Amino acid sequence: MKKNFFILMIIFTSTLAAQVVNIADGNNIIIANGATLDIAGLELTPNADYSIVGENSVSKESEVITINGNESMSKSYTAGVSLEGYTGTVLYNYSDEDMNGVTHTASLYVMNSESEWIQFEDEDTEDYTITYAFTDPLEMKAVTAGVQAGLSTIETQAPGIRIYPNPSSSTVNIDYSEDLEITLFNILGQQILKTNSKTINISNLEKGTYFLITEDENKSITNFKLIKK
Repeated sequence: MKKNFFILMIIFTSTLAAQVVNIADGNNIIIANGATLDIAGLELTPNADYSIVGENSVSKESEVITINGNESMSKSYTAGVSLEGYTGTVLYNYSDEDMNGVTHTASLYVMNSESEWIQFEDEDTEDYTITYAFTDPLEMKAVTAGVQAGLSTIETQAPGIRIYPNPSSSTVNIDYSEDLEITLFNILGQQILKTNSKTINISNLEKGTYFLITEDENKSITNFKLIKK
């Protein structure tokens, strides 16, 4: 018996809007370089052709998520399988009804496949949109928006903690009088190191953006954006 197999491949070059994206096994959607996929207010505009391969889905959820003790806006997006290797712009649109007490200074939060939320500060100056342009490949399992957690190159939420120099090409010092657990992640949310030392050597890391997270004896967590030059 002769069997015929069909593969559906959708390619679009302008803007496609959808409430939910469902891609069957063996099919895929290609977002052309510079085109935009608008999933009910989450806009993906890659800077190179990007393929979402089935079986997969991306859906919108009306739910509040607690991240580092703070509630998010009441809208999130979840992929059935993490979207990997994405570079380009992610734009999160929101309304007054979505805000859930979060202000217009909100940040974008992206969850990786290990269920870790990473914060990215808004790069636009407009209310009701949160934008971040990813130049390094990104892994996205879920996306939401929430309270800006104080990512900083020098000062943090916890008085007395500072990191220096930042940017750095070799070592980074963490200045704090009490013990700290220090974890370093890359932009994909992958853990690079964990230590209790307040001097860390980053000379072997590639240039780019990293996230340094400190946790004190009271389980208080503070985030830094660290630049390796």
